Amino acid sequence: MTFQSTVSLKQGFGVPGEYFTDGPFRAESFILNSVSAAYNIIGATAFSIVSQGIAQAGNPSSGVFAGILANPKTAPLQGGSSGTLSPTLTLPNNAQADIVNMGTMVVTLPASAAIGDYVVFDNTTGALSTIAPGASLPSGKTFANAVVDYFTVGGAGLAVITLTPTLVIPH
Repeated sequence: MTFQSTVSLKQGFGVPGEYFTDGPFRAESFILNSVSAAYNIIGATAFSIVSQGIAQAGNPSSGVFAGILANPKTAPLQGGSSGTLSPTLTLPNNAQADIVNMGTMVVTLPASAAIGDYVVFDNTTGALSTIAPGASLPSGKTFANAVVDYFTVGGAGLAVITLTPTLVIPH
């Protein structure tokens, strides 16, 4: 047996929907009631409040931003298409789940992103994406009160974002 000769400086850093730092955070519990349960993806979907205690993926016309679906270890996971024990981050409708609206967390982004990019979400599906600072808010998207933080993402994959309810909404 040989001795270790190198030390990796970068560790695997996260699970979508988990907190990245020990800083302050705020999460609320909601019952999920989206147009499709396929939209209820932990760490990849933003939600809006549609009535007291009820949240829907995306931003319906009457919705107020609730936050991003989080905390996979506390979610009532029921498996995926290959059985009840298959891994999944998708929750069924009518499940009680945590939605974070303040804090630093790991999320899944569909494309590359730079530190400082604004996080936006699709009004229909709630799917997260990013825009560069100063860019116009695309049609059908809503600002998620968040920015990409800590790491530059070279393509689709995990990113660290910081949600803050006091961020200035870009126009």
